[in-house]
Amino acid sequence: MSAITITHRSRLAGVLLAAAALVLGLCSPALAAGGSSSSATPPGKGWIRAGHFVPGFGDARVDLAPKGSPAGTSIVMSPDAAYGDVTSYQKLQPGPYVVTIRAAGTAADSAPMLSRSFEIKAGAANTIAVLGTAAAPRLAVLDDQLSPPKGGTATVRLLSATSKAPSLTVTAAGGPTIAADAVLGQVTDYTTVPEGTWRLDLTGSATPSQQTVTLGSGKVYTAVALDGDAGTVTIKLITDASGVTATPKGAAEAGEGGVALASAARDGRLSAPNGGLDTAVVGSLLLLAALGAVGARRRRTPVATIAGAATGHRRS
Repeated sequence: MSAITITHRSRLAGVLLAAAALVLGLCSPALAAGGSSSSATPPGKGWIRAGHFVPGFGDARVDLAPKGSPAGTSIVMSPDAAYGDVTSYQKLQPGPYVVTIRAAGTAADSAPMLSRSFEIKAGAANTIAVLGTAAAPRLAVLDDQLSPPKGGTATVRLLSATSKAPSLTVTAAGGPTIAADAVLGQVTDYTTVPEGTWRLDLTGSATPSQQTVTLGSGKVYTAVALDGDAGTVTIKLITDASGVTATPKGAAEAGEGGVALASAARDGRLSAPNGGLDTAVVGSLLLLAALGAVGARRRRTPVATIAGAATGHRRS
């Protein structure tokens, strides 16, 4: 065997070993996760968002800060949340926090209109909700569902934030009742509904109304009942979680994208549904790309050139 052949195969082996190491490095987080790969949050993190659900309360500034942190270090969840607004989820470290509500446009160090302490827990998702009436608002921390329902179904809960219905019932026509006799400020349990487009019948308001919504397979929703026109109630459908891993909506829409993926890889958080199948596929594609590059290089090297180098002669 010629020296050139040995050198070439050594280089090929080196490339293959490097590619294999890369594949194993990519797959290891998912393989280590095993059955826990469906976790919707990065290790050690919790999801938190905020919503304004008080009719007539006015726009509000929502601040969040670790309990005991210095003044001026708060996270502004929203500088001017209007009635019916819900922020995107943010990923935060677990621990005790304080949320404060002020009128939009007021200074961060002014006296809050509402304030509450609560705990962010790893692997959980919560909504900080301003509920009640303009005369008697209150802060609540809602537990959001992350586990997706089985294929072909969605789960929906109702948050009643309407003053138009002292007692609101929401029924999917020809399907289940999503909420029965819900009152202002009440959050119902999640109900399973087959996927598809549904007409919702809203009764209990001054003017009964109907609304059509589309529910996707494997998705989790909060249907917020808001004041509509002429005494009617309108539904705002908010996606809580989506897909196999039930990742809360908001993070991707807030513009993380490829930057977030790179960050996840650096932090060892890169995982995939179904026991890491997607990650393994990515690794396999990288390996095939490496092999293709080696093969292309070999094809571009004339056989006569290799033979000439091995014998110490150059082709004339």
